[in-house]
Amino acid sequence: MDSSCKVKVSVLVPVYNVEQFLPRCLDSLIAQTLRDIEIVCVNDASPDNSAAILADYAARDPRIRIITKTNNEGSMKARATAYENARGEYLFFCDSDDYLPVNALESLYSYAIESQTKPDLIVGNMSLVNPNGRTILRNRASQIGTSAESYLKALLHWTTPSLCGTLFKLQLFSSAQLTSIPNITQSEDRLLLTDLLLKLDPSIQPINENVYYYWQNDSSITRRKITPTMAINQFTTLFMCHSMIETHRPKLHYDNNNFIIRYLSLYIEKGVDKNLLINFNDTSRQLLTFSEMIKYVGLRMAIHTTSCIYLPGYRPFMHGIRKIIRKIQGKD
Repeated sequence: MDSSCKVKVSVLVPVYNVEQFLPRCLDSLIAQTLRDIEIVCVNDASPDNSAAILADYAARDPRIRIITKTNNEGSMKARATAYENARGEYLFFCDSDDYLPVNALESLYSYAIESQTKPDLIVGNMSLVNPNGRTILRNRASQIGTSAESYLKALLHWTTPSLCGTLFKLQLFSSAQLTSIPNITQSEDRLLLTDLLLKLDPSIQPINENVYYYWQNDSSITRRKITPTMAINQFTTLFMCHSMIETHRPKLHYDNNNFIIRYLSLYIEKGVDKNLLINFNDTSRQLLTFSEMIKYVGLRMAIHTTSCIYLPGYRPFMHGIRKIIRKIQGKD
């Protein structure tokens, strides 16, 4: 990691199979009103035309740096490669199918340097954009508070765990050994953010501005039909986070168990093999008992989850209602 801080912000972009969306992402980055930036693109052995697109943009804008990997290791390792080679005072994560408002980086950086407290994280809001063009604001600024513990608690109450839309001090990524595991395909943002909040206890400044457009790509991992492999990957990561919080923030025990039970319940409702999830580990077996569910999620949720497990017709009916509601809300 280069500590010379030659630019104000390093934008970190993992690239894999995104040729359809990559130009829009890069166009939004090079158009930023904050000019003193670098754009670190890590080509994670992408098999499509992304490499040619990156080369074309880099030839036109010297702020774009390309790092090419010979083996695909997933976005978590690609991001680690990016921040290990960053030269900015601050870091900003941007997925290559997403894009930014033109003044996003300037707004975040202005808050960073003008704040008397000089926070470690400046966290903005983000908007979900679906393929029909509908935009839904995810207002996390009003939810996360200003401490690591308040942010962790918000994550356990379903605030978005995305790394994107946040400015991070570069020093955070050199002051501790943060988790970087290859080929994680589910909840990798949550794992890194949880690890960072627990190990470094950073100061946080939320700002009530939209600084990020998250594209709800129909082919993305988060929107595909859930397979047993995906469920295993998801809960492997989620239980890593659960264990870290239990160990390092026991005050969040209730919220931690509430969150993991609700996540298990949601996946059972979606049709994932109930036995796979009940028997995922000792913790899941314990928490999915009726008495434990009443303790952490209340009677109504306990009855709902138990009904999804034991009543064959109930589960698809309730999940169908959920899908209708999400479609009305523009989330699907």
